[in-house]
Amino acid sequence: MSPKRPYPRQAYNFVSLAGVGMALFGLAAIVILFVLNSFSGHSNPYLGIFVFVLFPGVLVLGLLLIPAGMWMERRRMDKGQERPLFIDLGNAHHRNAMVTFAVGTSIFLLLTTLGLYGGYQYTESVQFCGEVCHTVMSPEFTAYSDSPHARVRCVECHIGPGAAWFVKSKISGTRQVFKTVLGTYPTPIPTPIENLRPAEEVCEECHWPEKFYGTVGKTLNSYLGDEENTHWQFNLLLKVGGTSDSPRGHATGIHWHVDEANRMTYVAVDSSRQSFRLVAWGEGENRVVYTRKGKPLPEEELTEAQADGRVRTLDCVDCHNRPSHIYKAPDVAVNEAMAKGLIDPAIPNVKVEAVQVLSAIYATSEGAQDSIALAFEEAYPDLDPGERARAIEGVQAVYARNMFPEMKVRWDRYPDNRGHWIYPGCFRCHGSDLQTPEGKGISDDCSLCHVILAQGPVGGPADTLVVAEGREFTGLTFHHPVDIGGEEFETHCYDCHLGDDSLY
Repeated sequence: MSPKRPYPRQAYNFVSLAGVGMALFGLAAIVILFVLNSFSGHSNPYLGIFVFVLFPGVLVLGLLLIPAGMWMERRRMDKGQERPLFIDLGNAHHRNAMVTFAVGTSIFLLLTTLGLYGGYQYTESVQFCGEVCHTVMSPEFTAYSDSPHARVRCVECHIGPGAAWFVKSKISGTRQVFKTVLGTYPTPIPTPIENLRPAEEVCEECHWPEKFYGTVGKTLNSYLGDEENTHWQFNLLLKVGGTSDSPRGHATGIHWHVDEANRMTYVAVDSSRQSFRLVAWGEGENRVVYTRKGKPLPEEELTEAQADGRVRTLDCVDCHNRPSHIYKAPDVAVNEAMAKGLIDPAIPNVKVEAVQVLSAIYATSEGAQDSIALAFEEAYPDLDPGERARAIEGVQAVYARNMFPEMKVRWDRYPDNRGHWIYPGCFRCHGSDLQTPEGKGISDDCSLCHVILAQGPVGGPADTLVVAEGREFTGLTFHHPVDIGGEEFETHCYDCHLGDDSLY
């Protein structure tokens, strides 16, 4: 006589029992991860992949296996192909063994899930991104740690929410791991814009263009290459402006470029995006197209550019292309260090000496630090040892923050498109040879983006803007710190200012 069973006989089969186990595991995992996330104090942007996609899939699959197993078992019974049950829940020994196995397996699987989830969270951490592959990612991690986005996790910009980008990033990450292990990674590491999420899905999570308007004050500090390291200062108003959805109701200032009504597109010469073959804005009859000297772009060249990913709709990262991983040129970095007091401006010719030693090419970071110390010891043998040591430390800190010879990382490998001093930046369009078929170019009027309020040596005679009642607010005409015979109005800044010791 067969033992009495609480469920139909066809339910007692391996497939249905496996389905029960999977369903219970999926349900338990969903509950546990949801509770853990609720008490974690912060939201994980990828938790939904586990709670709403992965484990519900396990749960549903388990539930489907239960009737599927029962159906298969019923077919066997109808055909007279019954077989002895390997697991008979009506048998106390079988039942106890089954409960022990189920409980143990569930605990093991849940602990494994928690471990995998903890490992997954670690792979999303800043420490994993920046420090595990130390040599490869050291430049990026160092620059990031000193950037305006140092409190924003890497994954917030490089991955963001959503299953598609999560999967894409993990596939890319796996490929990068193999390259790191095999030593086949490129130096320096490229930063192709085409692999980034759209700016509206990343930047605009925090920065809201519709709320931008007005101007922002900015002070630029520069130290000249004379013996006194003359401190020259510019006080500017940057016309940040806003889009047509901003309070002013129409696109203004710098953010005119990203207004939806303007919808700018361009065709880059190459992947560096430092030179354009075509720039267009507007739509329909209002569309304006600029090309090299107004000559139309051949259709085959446009097709090739599209295939290469060089046709792009302009957004935030086309100008703010180094928002976190910023490598500063020696001239810029030394100016900042001197303004902060990390390098004493009272040391004669220290600006020139620091820029020259930082501009040299070294084989290793350690060798660079030794060469910097040796150069300053030779240049300032009579300087107070304490002052000399502080100057050496300041210059070495600048080098460690911006130069990484092992990865061939220097400022000139990663152009910064904000501004136009050392890199083409704004002048990729403005003042370039891009023209309409009628010969109209793109204006390079400085007052389009900024107004000079004051300029000149700190503590000495300086130009200061005085605005009389009723006078148009146009700002000062740029005054180059060194007389170059008006050449500053005929050439672009970056033609001379390369960021290194070329001017000294």
